[in-house]
Amino acid sequence: MKAKRVFSFILVFFTFFLCAATALAEDVQIPAPVGDIYVQDFAAVLTETERAELINLGRSIEDQTTAQVAVLTVETIGDRTIEEFANEAFRQYGIGSKKEDNGVLLVLSMKERKVRIEVGYGLEGRIPDGKAGRILDEYAIPYLKNQQPNNAVVETYKAIAKEVLAEYGIEGGEKTAAKPAVSKDKGAGIPSWLIILIVVVVVILDFMFFGGTLTYLLISIISRGGGRGGGGGSSGGGGGSSSGGGASRGW
Repeated sequence: MKAKRVFSFILVFFTFFLCAATALAEDVQIPAPVGDIYVQDFAAVLTETERAELINLGRSIEDQTTAQVAVLTVETIGDRTIEEFANEAFRQYGIGSKKEDNGVLLVLSMKERKVRIEVGYGLEGRIPDGKAGRILDEYAIPYLKNQQPNNAVVETYKAIAKEVLAEYGIEGGEKTAAKPAVSKDKGAGIPSWLIILIVVVVVILDFMFFGGTLTYLLISIISRGGGRGGGGGSSGGGGGSSSGGGASRGW
């Protein structure tokens, strides 16, 4: 009887753990924009100086061209692909002017180690998929591989800004590709094999002592799904139309 109570406690603990992990994975929403639309740094990868620099650059671009260049950093994109997440954020934030759909959104997800440039209809001629990929390869990936996401965001944003300004006849100076300094790797989160092992142990113990009651309960909770949503753009230009143009990379 004592052993059964111990197993009951273990099963309850792991069930709550798995429910919490599931909720976190499913309930990831597009965060509502805060302040100026140009920089939405929810993963806190930028310094205050870098943030101010990009906001000023974003304002300058919009003042001169009506186009908007924005960056969104998040800790995780949950169950979505980076393409789905970026496209949904692009639409919700209303990046670019409503008339021209001239917006570009840079999205960085730290947990999934994914980065994407999402391009609005009006700028797909200037930044086609191939060019978007080259920008990421030259200005984002070298820094990201060396655990310098702040530099990746800053340099990629500037490279995108240069292309947008050039589209409107405002040519910038030549840029050189990123040359990141070497830094130490950071540890990852909970390994997937550990989560799988926990699930297997919980299911086995549940069917041994409770006839699978907790397993069926957990399946029922998971099947309900999580809500999605997000806020509108506080400084968006009313655009947000994208056919999925752009490019994605992992590191």
